[in-house]
Amino acid sequence: MKNKLDQIDFKIISILSDEAQMPYTEVAKKLIVSPGTIHARVRKMKEMGLITGASLNLDYSKIGWKLTVFLGIYLSKSSLYKQVMDDLVKINEVVKIHHTTGKFDIFIKMHTRDSMHYREVYQNQVLAINGIKGVESFISVEEKLIRHIQFDS
Repeated sequence: MKNKLDQIDFKIISILSDEAQMPYTEVAKKLIVSPGTIHARVRKMKEMGLITGASLNLDYSKIGWKLTVFLGIYLSKSSLYKQVMDDLVKINEVVKIHHTTGKFDIFIKMHTRDSMHYREVYQNQVLAINGIKGVESFISVEEKLIRHIQFDS
């Protein structure tokens, strides 16, 4: 039973997904339970590996990073995916990396200040990674939604 989740756990997840920094006392008030219950349940979910941290969502454009680009990466050999992913992690502008099925072997999201900054990162860092055969880029013109799945229905 220790690793099973119930409706209160899912409600805690939903509340904290919307506002990760909400104090446990506020979560407890919303759910009409004690703050100790929230604390114990969050600790349990962390121990289970379900909750792995808290997020801070940034509007990069407000600090001058106006370009969001997705890159679909083709590998020269599929066995190189781990090495390529490890090299992509080292690029500061890369914020998400996915090993994927389908057309691309790896799909990444990155933020840059502008097109010149993007070109520099793309040419000098991404294309310099051994094992990348080709890349297709997609520039985001608007991000409409950032959210987690709501489990409290």
